Amino acid sequence: MKRRAIFRIFDKYLGIPLIILLAILTKRKRRIPIENIRKILIIKLAAIGDSILLIPTLRVLKKNFPNAEITFICSQINYSVIKKIPYVDKIIDCNVHSFLRKPFGFFRFIGNLRKDKYDVIIDVGQWERINAIMAMLAKSDYTIGFKTDGQHKHFGYDSVVPHSRTKHELENFLDLAVPLGINITDEDKKLEYFLNSKDYNFAEEFWDTHELNDRTVIGLHPGCGENGKPREWEVKNYIELGRRLVKYDDNIRVLITGASHEEQRCREIAAGIGKNVINTAGMYPLDNVVAMVKKEKVIVCSNTGMLHIASCVGTKTMGLHGPTNPLKWGSYTKNAVLIQSDKFCSPCLYLGHDYGCQVPQCMAHIKVDDVFINIRKALNPELFKSKQELLN
Repeated sequence: MKRRAIFRIFDKYLGIPLIILLAILTKRKRRIPIENIRKILIIKLAAIGDSILLIPTLRVLKKNFPNAEITFICSQINYSVIKKIPYVDKIIDCNVHSFLRKPFGFFRFIGNLRKDKYDVIIDVGQWERINAIMAMLAKSDYTIGFKTDGQHKHFGYDSVVPHSRTKHELENFLDLAVPLGINITDEDKKLEYFLNSKDYNFAEEFWDTHELNDRTVIGLHPGCGENGKPREWEVKNYIELGRRLVKYDDNIRVLITGASHEEQRCREIAAGIGKNVINTAGMYPLDNVVAMVKKEKVIVCSNTGMLHIASCVGTKTMGLHGPTNPLKWGSYTKNAVLIQSDKFCSPCLYLGHDYGCQVPQCMAHIKVDDVFINIRKALNPELFKSKQELLN
């Protein structure tokens, strides 16, 4: 987390002057080479959630330019998602944080990048100046990127797309395709995730082994990645929720998922719940976990990559939002419940790291009662129908 904070400082205070200098030295192009697009470069170095929301944009590009080769510059943060996307033909794995220790590594990276020429480069980063610098230094006929309030990264793009605070991020990403003459439809906004038969077979075997086929499986995904601690609901809340669930219905099984760095947190929650709980944190690859999540009745998690992945595979989500705005970062599906903190300053996040206070307290305002009753409504909607609905 400290490394990322240092990176943001360098990105801002070195990146902005460098972008302005490059913009002065380079000439912006006025014509988009739509009829000759054969090579497209996408730049997005993080994160898993954003990469999931970017899939519709990649699908639209491939649909409209079926003969174009789409290359994607990513990092190890989002590589696990990008490598699965069938609309991406080539991946460039960029260890961006290594540039802090070895600055000359950046110049070698740019040198290798310039060995190819791209018809269009699309920087889908919302604030990262290093993305814009890569786009400006690479060989291309045309560049597209966001103009984001206060980020000063747009000066060198040939086509600038306003980044909206009020649109869902999936729709912001799709806006980047509009300068290429693409009309976005509702059909283009559908989410996807790509599992194979091995993943489905794993989930089936897991269900058989743990005797879950006739159970009501509720998922808890308590972590928010290495950089998302302020978005996490407290351990004690997950414990209380789990206890109430298994007490409410003995047929309920609580399935906890999480990354390897979240194992301790998940173990503590599993031990606190006690019975009818299965903890899988850190045990299985992401796609195996997603196949399990697909079989869950409901999943409870904060705003993190798993929230969007669960939406992709059709699982009902209980999204817990404190600093994050669910209208912008919530599940992009009708099969979702949005639970927002009632703290007066919530939400405060715009770009994902610009918290309104150093130690956010808004997640503590989300009550176990609210989450529990919403799960009950999801499991037994007929119990919560109004008199008018019952009469109809």
